[in-house]
Amino acid sequence: MANTLILFSSANQAGNTYQLTQAVRSQLDENHTRYFNLDAHNYADYNYQNFYSRDDFYDIADALAWADNIVFSSPVYWHSVTSNMKRLIDRITELTENPEIKHIGKGLKNKKGFVLTTSASKDICPVFAGFFEKVFHYFEIEMSALLHIHCKEKLTLPDEEVASFAKQLK
Repeated sequence: MANTLILFSSANQAGNTYQLTQAVRSQLDENHTRYFNLDAHNYADYNYQNFYSRDDFYDIADALAWADNIVFSSPVYWHSVTSNMKRLIDRITELTENPEIKHIGKGLKNKKGFVLTTSASKDICPVFAGFFEKVFHYFEIEMSALLHIHCKEKLTLPDEEVASFAKQLK
């Protein structure tokens, strides 16, 4: 069974994206799943000097090394991810530069990348989807699936789509 890391961020901690994430998470083996609410963790912004205090990023980095599947879960905000999700993705760059943890960055190659998102738009924002395509390409992560749920009026979770997405993580 594959190990799955879920990285979640949302301004609404019990909102639509959270509900979608939990629907997927409930179908996974908890012994093979790790979940990080990025909004509850403290990590510094990326800097060119790679000078950081010991923060929560290194726990996330360890989880990235552990995972076979990496799920990014964020609502679409202004064609993009949440600010904390963007900060984390920027910081992941440290994994390509810092000699002490560079092995984790190299280890991202050929992992499977997934995206969970919700928005008021019927279709996925191409800028949002393109952002993840570029991030996954940069780290040589295989773009495996993106599940977008339209929820302008009310969130309705499509059971078959959620189950199909979760099945790819097993």
